[in-house]
Amino acid sequence: MRTPRIVALTTAVAAAAAPMLALASPAIAEQSTTTTTQTVQNGPLDWLALPALGATDWLQRVKQLVSTGYVPEVLSVTNAANPQYMSVWVKDTTRKVNVLQGLSATNLQQRIADQLKLGYQPALISGAGSGAGAVFAVVFEKTTEKIQSKLGLTKDAFVTLNTKLAAAGYTLGSLDVYGTVEKPLYAAVWVVGGVAGTVQVTTGQTVEQRGQELLAKAKQGLHPVLMSIEPGKLFTTVWSKGSATGLKEYLNLSRVTYTLKSTEMKALGYKPEVLDTDGNLIAGIWSKG
Repeated sequence: MRTPRIVALTTAVAAAAAPMLALASPAIAEQSTTTTTQTVQNGPLDWLALPALGATDWLQRVKQLVSTGYVPEVLSVTNAANPQYMSVWVKDTTRKVNVLQGLSATNLQQRIADQLKLGYQPALISGAGSGAGAVFAVVFEKTTEKIQSKLGLTKDAFVTLNTKLAAAGYTLGSLDVYGTVEKPLYAAVWVVGGVAGTVQVTTGQTVEQRGQELLAKAKQGLHPVLMSIEPGKLFTTVWSKGSATGLKEYLNLSRVTYTLKSTEMKALGYKPEVLDTDGNLIAGIWSKG
C-alpha cells in the first residue's frame, strides 16, 4: 500500500500509550542516533526501505526514524497472528506524524477519534487478518485537509463510496485489502485533491491479469499509484493519469527475491513507490527519476 504525499507538516510524535504509539522521547532519540545515522548513511539520505520486521523490531525502528526526521510513505502489515511490518520512509522534517500499530478494528476506530481531537487524520491504513483477529497499523498526519477514512468495507460498499466521494472531489490516498478470500474487506483513505486527474480502480486480478492490465492502462495514459494484494493473492490497483515510463514492477516476489530485487533496483537508481505484502508474497513498484 502506498499514499501520495498529502501535505507538508512538522515532524513530531505526540505522547500516547506504548506499544501502540511510537514514542520519540529525548532519551530514546539520543540512544538511537548512532545506529540510525549509520543505517541512513548506507543508502540515499532522502529515503529508506525496511524489510518485514516483527512488532518489537518495527516499533524500535519507528522510534529511531521518526526522531531523525523520517516519515512513512509506504506501510504494509501482514500475518495477523504474528504481525510483520514492511515500510518505506522519506526524509521530511516538515511533517508531523503519529504511527500506531497492533490495533484491532474497535481500537482503531477509537484511536481515529482520539487523534482527530489532536488535529491528526489518517494518512495510511494497512490491515491483515479477519474478524476479531484482524490487526491494523496506521500513520496519522497533523493536517486541516479534508480527509475521509473507512475500514471494513465490502467490495460493493467500497465501489459505491468511492464513486460518491469522487463526485465530491475526493480521491484515494491510501488503500488496503484484508479479510478472507470469500469476504475481502477494504480500508481506505480519501483526500480532497490527493491524486490529480482520472482515477480508475481494478479489483480481483491475478498476477497475469494484473500484468496485462498494466499494458492496457499504459495505452490509456494511466499508471499505478496504489496497489494492494487481496486475500487469495489477487490484486487491487488504483490508476491515475501519468506515464508508466520509468516504472518497474514485480508482483510475485518472495522474501528472498524481494531482498535481491530491492538491492538491484537501488543500485540502478530506482526508488520504491508502491509496496504490499501478503504472507510471503511481496509486490512492489519502483520508479526512477
